[in-house]
Amino acid sequence: MPGSSTRLPDRWTDYVPLGRRLPGTRFIAFKVPLKRSFEWRLAPEERFSPTDLVKQIKEQKEELGMIIDLTYTTRYYGPQELPDTLCYYKIFTVGHEVPDNETIFKFKCVVKNFLRENKDNDKLIGVHCTHGLNRTGYLVCRYLIDVEGMDPAAAIELFNGARGHHIERTNYIEDLQNGPMRLNNGIDSSRFDLIQGKVRTTPSIGTLVAGHKPHHSKRLTLVTRLTPHPVMTYKTCYDSRSSDYYQDFIPPDNLAWQTSPCNMGSVNYPIPIAYNKHEGSCYPVQSYSQQLLQGKLKSKSRRRNRKRKTK
Repeated sequence: MPGSSTRLPDRWTDYVPLGRRLPGTRFIAFKVPLKRSFEWRLAPEERFSPTDLVKQIKEQKEELGMIIDLTYTTRYYGPQELPDTLCYYKIFTVGHEVPDNETIFKFKCVVKNFLRENKDNDKLIGVHCTHGLNRTGYLVCRYLIDVEGMDPAAAIELFNGARGHHIERTNYIEDLQNGPMRLNNGIDSSRFDLIQGKVRTTPSIGTLVAGHKPHHSKRLTLVTRLTPHPVMTYKTCYDSRSSDYYQDFIPPDNLAWQTSPCNMGSVNYPIPIAYNKHEGSCYPVQSYSQQLLQGKLKSKSRRRNRKRKTK
């Protein structure tokens, strides 16, 4: 019997699955679709899977071209459950808080990149968080305000009308209405590789690069000599499995990032690994979550070895 991994998102059934295209834009918002393992918890009329999403958008006489997934977890569905023609990009976005400038910039870049590569068609950009409302509404409106020059009140009204629900979080609305516009420098020149089509094997590793094509791997040269003891800085992250926040390590500026191929079976997936280059050697710099996972694996290995010795 499925367990906590198929626990429904809070209040997920309170929201209509799919809105309508925002007039004059390429955006459409919806709540997170759930894979088949969640269906036993839902009545047939409540179910909303990736397949249902594509079908319902076609019923609106529209075509979906890309999904931007803003949820801070990977347990609801994966890109391997999407059609071959659909692009997918994952931006891990913490809930309840106004998205930081890095998240906003990444969202703008992904949207601009898709529009640039699809200017000869009218495919839609689907955006969702858990309910397709607050984080989704904020980032879509932020784009319309900063990039398209839309009035904040008009952007919010446009989103609310198309989604069928109003943005609920007052801190998001306050920032959209009165907060500063974020810079757009560089969004036109940025390039993003999008996952397109079904992925045969998805590695269960926290540092998987969302937004890369299978079989595509880049190797960047490590050009900076790093200090032996870099300054440690942290950010607050949300763990959906334990419904709690934790502090995760942020690699400082003097850490070079290299994308290495990681053979997970039939497909080589690009995995970002931070390297601390010291005395001519490269050592992986692990975040708290990576250290925690490694510690659990080591503990399991030690227990297994002790059992073997006692036999």
